[in-house]
Amino acid sequence: MSDGARTLGSVLEGLFGAGGSMRMNAHKRALAVWMRVNGDIERKHTCGAFIREHPPADPILTIYLDARTRVVDFNANRELYLQRLAYGGLPLSRIEFKLARELPVRDAPEDEEDEPLPELTDEEAEYIRTCTARLSEPLKTSVSKAMIVSFRLNKTLSS
Repeated sequence: MSDGARTLGSVLEGLFGAGGSMRMNAHKRALAVWMRVNGDIERKHTCGAFIREHPPADPILTIYLDARTRVVDFNANRELYLQRLAYGGLPLSRIEFKLARELPVRDAPEDEEDEPLPELTDEEAEYIRTCTARLSEPLKTSVSKAMIVSFRLNKTLSS
């Protein structure tokens, strides 16, 4: 990396850290928290954020994504994202994921599509059922979906 090049983290820290967030509007602050508390996949596919008040409850955050498959994947992990954002200082009553109307310009070819995730083995499915057996609804369903997606993504990354 050249002297003039900076990492994404240093750029975001410069924009949002050490009081910089005071100069941002609510949407940019919400996007900054989203980017900070999530991983590379979430950051890569996020196109924007919109936060709206929801009195008397906490606000609702809408995250705009670049692919329908990611909307489905991220919805499966909705409860996990709510917890991460609350821990990061952004308590929300709900989070929504929508396909962005205008997609950002990317270096990847336009015809490139996400490959379908591999299915779970019977042993993996049983492990997830065992792990979530004592949880109450709706947490049980949410955690099960998150674990299934996580297992399937890990299979893709390890192959």
